Amino acid sequence: MEDLKKSLRDVSEMVSTRMEEFQQRLIAAQNRSPSLEQTPLAREFEAFKSSVLFCLENLQSQMAILFRVQDEQEMRSRRKCLLLHGVNEAKDESPASIANMISILLKCPNVTEQCLTRCHRVGLRSNEKPRPILLKFREHADKLRIWAAKTSLKGTGITLSEFLTKTRHSLFMEARKRFGVSKCWTQDGRVQVIGADGKLRRISSLKELGSVPGSIPSSSAADDAKRTRDMTRNKKVPRKGH
Repeated sequence: MEDLKKSLRDVSEMVSTRMEEFQQRLIAAQNRSPSLEQTPLAREFEAFKSSVLFCLENLQSQMAILFRVQDEQEMRSRRKCLLLHGVNEAKDESPASIANMISILLKCPNVTEQCLTRCHRVGLRSNEKPRPILLKFREHADKLRIWAAKTSLKGTGITLSEFLTKTRHSLFMEARKRFGVSKCWTQDGRVQVIGADGKLRRISSLKELGSVPGSIPSSSAADDAKRTRDMTRNKKVPRKGH
């Protein structure tokens, strides 16, 4: 899906660049020969450009819907999952030992190996820090119970996070940059933000994040927005003297 998104972005940028180059050549030709302003070529190019940009804009909108649906389905498959960070790796660790550790640290009794359907390390092994542990609970209620008790980990160096998709994780990190750690969190895969007006909002896109009072766009977000405007803007071929 990410490859498809990149391909669409590359095509849009290529078409926009080529059209801009052709338009500049057409303007230069019109400046040399004012009579070219009303030629069929100039009119046909303007109509063609408008049509292509309209099609690209619609295609991008449809792809955005497809990406959201795919992301929602992937997040549903992670609904019962949590990631446990900061636990040193050991040769003899097992689901039973991890469940017992969670029960003690979070002061949650009755957390046993039977509560879990999956429990293992994820990611590449590194000497710098331990890999997170993926916990998939049998019941969603157990996941919510553990998630609600995560404040008990404060000061231990161990943290819990939801197993977010790449898209939602990127959105969550951007929200934290703009509003701070204490104003952003996730709940069942939904990014939640408290804006400058004190209201809680559920955010599902950068566009929605930008509309929250107090949001300051990052340079990357601003650059993406500018590229989008440049690709979809319908410029008229200027006539000489205007």
